[in-house]
Amino acid sequence: MEEKAFRNKVSWLMFVFSILVIWIHSYNVDVFQSLPKGLEGSGWELVEAVERLVAEGLGQAAVPGFFMLSAYLFFRGFTWEKLADKWQTRARSIVVPYIVWNLLYYIGYVLASRLPAVRGIVGKEPVPFNAAEVLNAVYSYSYAPIFWYLYQLIFLIMLSPAVYVLVRDKAYGLVYLACLLAAVYFGLDTQHPNTDALLYYSFAAYGAVHGRGFVEGRRGRLQVLTGIEGALLAAVCFLQAGRPGESVLWTVLFRLLLPASLWLLLDGARLPQTKPYMRQSLFLYAVHYGCVRFVNKGAALVLGHVLPGSLLAPAALFLFLALPFLTVLVSYGLALAFNRFCQPLWRLLSGGREL
Repeated sequence: MEEKAFRNKVSWLMFVFSILVIWIHSYNVDVFQSLPKGLEGSGWELVEAVERLVAEGLGQAAVPGFFMLSAYLFFRGFTWEKLADKWQTRARSIVVPYIVWNLLYYIGYVLASRLPAVRGIVGKEPVPFNAAEVLNAVYSYSYAPIFWYLYQLIFLIMLSPAVYVLVRDKAYGLVYLACLLAAVYFGLDTQHPNTDALLYYSFAAYGAVHGRGFVEGRRGRLQVLTGIEGALLAAVCFLQAGRPGESVLWTVLFRLLLPASLWLLLDGARLPQTKPYMRQSLFLYAVHYGCVRFVNKGAALVLGHVLPGSLLAPAALFLFLALPFLTVLVSYGLALAFNRFCQPLWRLLSGGREL
């Protein structure tokens, strides 16, 4: 696969995973059912089933996909001489945006929780404004919970030299991955980073070190068959994970297999070139949470007054399905504005990425 096709394929998957993440946070049945007329009418069972299938089913493979793409890019062509440059690049593209966005979310909550017009939508008492709370907001992502992903990724990047040592030998690397699977099965959580996050990251690192020819090679029969088998196994794991009392390992395997299978099934050489709105990457991830929460809560308050109770269920489902497209539109508009009128701030918010 040519480098341009490889990068385009990465951008496509990043965009697909971003859409799935938006759907995770677009779940709105609880918001609409809490309205005075929320329990009127029928159809809530269908709405609940669809939203949970997308948000708690397919959507849960998105962040593992991000972990795996990040790891593969880090270890692709890795040598010890490149470590300092890779750390420096990730500091600019991940650590700095993590700090800036957490500060922005915190300041946003400080202001919004003090404005009567939006306090009901925010749903918080006035947020304290002091140094201790600033540190808490940045370190613990307490006002932007979506950044647990970047928080975990920062630890994984710091541990990358150890991961490389463990996977650079093909046989020992397989033993290491098997140990991580066993740790997931027995509930041994390392927390910083989480064991499952370490598994996703290490699996992709192993692929970058030992399987680059297969992963990046021209899509052939072997890649397609492996991708189909992986997708079928992911479906089996998903069904198994839904049974009461089953091990969390089934869920983790589903989240591991689905992104890996999707990579193998997509033909990078035939994918159309991504559009600028599809390359928002981290900026879209950061913007979507506030946008989704505001729109869901605001729309529920408005629709709860103007629609009969019998129409609230279809309205909730329509809004759920439409939110990714609305969020991409809002995010892209903001990205264009920052990119054009405030380049320094755009570089901070996007981690130096270009549209």
